[in-house]
Amino acid sequence: MATTVTGIGSRRFSATHRVVSFLLLSTCGAGLTQPQDTPANLRAMVDSAITKMRPALVRIRVVSTQYRDGREMKFQGVGSGAIISKEGYLITNHHVAGHGVRMFCTLWNREEIEAELVGTDALADISILKLKPDKPREFAAAEFGDSSKISVGDYVLAMGSPMALSQSVTLGIISNSEMVMPRLFGPFGRLRLDGEDVGTVVRWIGHDAAIYGGNSGGPLVNLKGEIIGINEISFGLGGAIPGNLAKNVAEQIIAHGKIRRSWVGIDVQPLFKNSKEERGVLIGGVIRDSPAAKAGLRSGDLLLQLADVPITVRYDEQMPDFMRLAANLPIGKTVAALILRDGKEITLSVEPIDRGELRPKQQEVKAWGLTVRDLSALLAKEMKRPNQDGVLVTSVRPGGPSGEAKPSLNSQDVLIEVNGKPIKNVRELVEFTDKLTDGKTEPVPVIATFERKAARYFTVVNVGVQELRDPGLEV
Repeated sequence: MATTVTGIGSRRFSATHRVVSFLLLSTCGAGLTQPQDTPANLRAMVDSAITKMRPALVRIRVVSTQYRDGREMKFQGVGSGAIISKEGYLITNHHVAGHGVRMFCTLWNREEIEAELVGTDALADISILKLKPDKPREFAAAEFGDSSKISVGDYVLAMGSPMALSQSVTLGIISNSEMVMPRLFGPFGRLRLDGEDVGTVVRWIGHDAAIYGGNSGGPLVNLKGEIIGINEISFGLGGAIPGNLAKNVAEQIIAHGKIRRSWVGIDVQPLFKNSKEERGVLIGGVIRDSPAAKAGLRSGDLLLQLADVPITVRYDEQMPDFMRLAANLPIGKTVAALILRDGKEITLSVEPIDRGELRPKQQEVKAWGLTVRDLSALLAKEMKRPNQDGVLVTSVRPGGPSGEAKPSLNSQDVLIEVNGKPIKNVRELVEFTDKLTDGKTEPVPVIATFERKAARYFTVVNVGVQELRDPGLEV
């Protein structure tokens, strides 16, 4: 997000777009000119949808944290959102507000209210904020429509704050109801947020309503004035997260502060084009010690049913449906997995576990000149570590204590011991560091043990940042 507006946008305009802009204080429909080729009833429906949606539309100014070069840095960005409850909960994108520390929302009447982050989900790119007015009050809230009932050619309105200049509306049609990232983009063309591949669970609603930077998190609205999507991307076509998925994630975050997903530990792919099978999904790999491995699933099996739900994945567009099914299994409860192996159907029992987050929140540890995070279960498996013990280094400050050590610590190293004391997580590292440096005016040399891939290293780190005696030297 940095210091620019948040979101992915393209600067394009064509005759197929009917662009409608309104200022925060404008009367509904003011400035909306009716093209000669636009049916009168369409204009009336657009006016009605704007009237219904406008009080719930917000512009979000976010101060967020980023971590690099061993430091925590703050940046300002702008996005869009919509109020979805009378209590003041509002929905936006994770890439808009997921790392926010302070957020200010501008309502349709230019009123500015601070908001707090309730919870966020990088995998679906959804964040939920809550407005914090000076006095308790109720807010006008938007309603969700049923995004499963949309059709190509339906008129839609993309609402938000492009370039943070004003709240506005663009008119277009649904161009693709099941848009996915093309394979030709390759692995580097995936949309990843905090390491999560958003396209694994999101199949976007493609539309040609103009999207610009700052529109991210704003609602895609049907002509009934209902939210059917949350705008997220634009590469030629705009892409919106389906409203049904966004609503489900929002409800879980509002209720629990986070979203829980199940995990069984398999990699899957669509059926081969020359496959004679008409159903199932091909298991390409099974992660060691995962629930799937314990249940007896193997690479090459065809998974025909999971939790009694039939599965058919012949095309990339069908993959997000399966991924959502696998992510919504009951955690800790056994489900049936029907597979086809060597021409025989076999039923196995799988007990899904809590997936957890892929990348826990980072933290700066100034005394070490590092930014670090805990190891999640998935991250530990990805790094082929036996457990989650240790602290993962995410960046190192040049010239800082860890950067000047011989050998120096690097990004992706795992710090496991300090002066022979095992360090299991960031909290233990911070607490032990505080004890070591309490009352000290000079850096304290410690022996740090860290692992880099398959090797283990020892190094001496002078923990503690020495203040400059002459403030003029800093200038």
